[in-house]
Amino acid sequence: MAAPRSLAITSGKGGVGKSCVTLNLAVSLARCRQRVLLVDADLGLGNQAILQGLSPGRTLEEVLSGRCPIEAAVLEGPEGIALLPAASEPRPWQPVAHLAPLRSFEAQFDLVLVDTGAGLAPKVLDFAAAADQVLFLTTPEATAIADAYALFKVLLQRRPALAAGLLVNMAESAQEAAQLQENFAELAIRFLGAEIDNWGYIPLDRYVREAAKRQIPFILATPPPPAARALARLAENLVEGRPTTEPQGLFAPLWRQFLSSGSPEQAPT
Repeated sequence: MAAPRSLAITSGKGGVGKSCVTLNLAVSLARCRQRVLLVDADLGLGNQAILQGLSPGRTLEEVLSGRCPIEAAVLEGPEGIALLPAASEPRPWQPVAHLAPLRSFEAQFDLVLVDTGAGLAPKVLDFAAAADQVLFLTTPEATAIADAYALFKVLLQRRPALAAGLLVNMAESAQEAAQLQENFAELAIRFLGAEIDNWGYIPLDRYVREAAKRQIPFILATPPPPAARALARLAENLVEGRPTTEPQGLFAPLWRQFLSSGSPEQAPT
């Protein structure tokens, strides 16, 4: 049973467009004929279903706590992506589901995208550290960069061999994004002894907000806006790139993270 590649998209702070980017990347990958499972791992504050105009009946929390099978919670999203939604309000839960059915279900996909929460909460670290690769999303805002660096530092303590990439969102220009990437990578090497790959940038695009208001992915717009073209290139690079290590999927490594960290204890209140 081959495991799919897993990619966690995370950020040090909220408001950087993480969920929107994750959704549109998932749709872009589906357009590249990839079978995509999108996991909304922002537990208790999930909004992927809202962005897609869907009404979830069951949620990721119920799946992980063994209260329902994963097949009962998954919804079909744009371009045939599969969405495993999170609850939109805090609920206590414990990870007790059987692992085998989760691994069997994810094996039918090529890629598992994980939309984590933002910041340094234990659940964010668990989901991010479980993925094969972690994509850190930031904007040129100073606080977003500082918080992304702090999250990178903490995740390296959890997983020293972290395969990490940096994507700049809402960049005014290619030059602005390139300078940010260069500075971030230099700091990572100098102070953390770690490398982080340059995954490019998404230009500031006024259409993105309008698409979110209409609950449709901006990647579906015709003609495609600049942000859509940037994400399409990123999706193509992901499909063409070969993972440097054997994919582990999401759920088996996630269970190991839960066991090692002792989280989650309770949903946030």
